[in-house]
Amino acid sequence: MADWIPTREQNFLDLCTKWKEELSDPAKAAAFAWEQPQLTAVSGKIDGFLDARRAYEADDSSVNRLAKDEAKEAAIGAMRDFANASIRFNKNMNAAQKLVFGIRPEDKTMTSHGTPASRPDTVVENTVNHFEHKVKALNPETGRSTKPADAYGVRYAWQVGGEKPASASALPKSKFNRKTTLVISHTEADKGTPAYYATCYENSKGDQGKWSPIVEAFIG
Repeated sequence: MADWIPTREQNFLDLCTKWKEELSDPAKAAAFAWEQPQLTAVSGKIDGFLDARRAYEADDSSVNRLAKDEAKEAAIGAMRDFANASIRFNKNMNAAQKLVFGIRPEDKTMTSHGTPASRPDTVVENTVNHFEHKVKALNPETGRSTKPADAYGVRYAWQVGGEKPASASALPKSKFNRKTTLVISHTEADKGTPAYYATCYENSKGDQGKWSPIVEAFIG
């Protein structure tokens, strides 16, 4: 079954514009019984991508490209979540209304794997800016930055300073990303401080696999 998210960015941009138009219609929100928190969340991610895309078009710097790509991944994740929860199986919507959002009538099942079985290996590298850590989730089967087939993305967790936690679930900060590499920035005030990192794979519903062992790296 073909994915309903377009691979070409221009086509995805067009889809986001259509979603923005449809989601901003209060009459449709009421008719389709969309829940406001979910509506707000997905609209915010779409606006974030559209803003980042405009910034990149005005200045195609590497910084703006990275921001655009990250905003795009966040928008895709939010749109998939909203489609699965509020469009795909919505009895208040007919096939033609779902098609406006790119959801074809034959798409009758959620594109989600079971809970990821693999435990990634976490590797931390310094960037050129020594106050940034590049955190990688390596596939244990290949030793490379490629996701297993049952993983939609990676959940990153970390802690700056303090004692090393007993388990990854105790790390206070976390972020999901479709990519297997995440750059985490620190401040000069953190220089010489240890940072602790761990990663795990997630499926498209947010079900988490096993956490990697915690890895320690020093800032600066």
